[in-house]
Amino acid sequence: MMRFGALLLASGWVLTAVAHAQGYTPVRPVKTLSGWQCMSIASVYGADGTNAPPVPVYDGPGPGAPRVGTGAGVIIVPSPLQPVNGRVEMLWPNGRKVWIQAGELAPWHSLSNPNAVCHPTLLSNGRYGFTTSG
Repeated sequence: MMRFGALLLASGWVLTAVAHAQGYTPVRPVKTLSGWQCMSIASVYGADGTNAPPVPVYDGPGPGAPRVGTGAGVIIVPSPLQPVNGRVEMLWPNGRKVWIQAGELAPWHSLSNPNAVCHPTLLSNGRYGFTTSG
């Protein structure tokens, strides 16, 4: 058992050394974003019981706004929600503000830790993400 632990420790060191050699650095939370909240996609299953289709994300709240991508994982939206034409603004990791259908969202929760709380956060690499506590 001790060898396994030493192997894991050594592997972690090698991975860290490789990451630093490639110019990667650890990303740390810098600031919690006030006025924003974490949400999730409401359904992970489609009507036929398989994976749900991707949830479209739009360039604006209007019905003619072009689709610019899909929503997945943790969705960062204003708190409280402020729907416009059934869509709410959403923050992508690069800081771009896009729009997603409000009906596609559900409150964020952790299956492994019911006491966990999600905090939208500005990260040290300048991107937006989230941290959890609890």
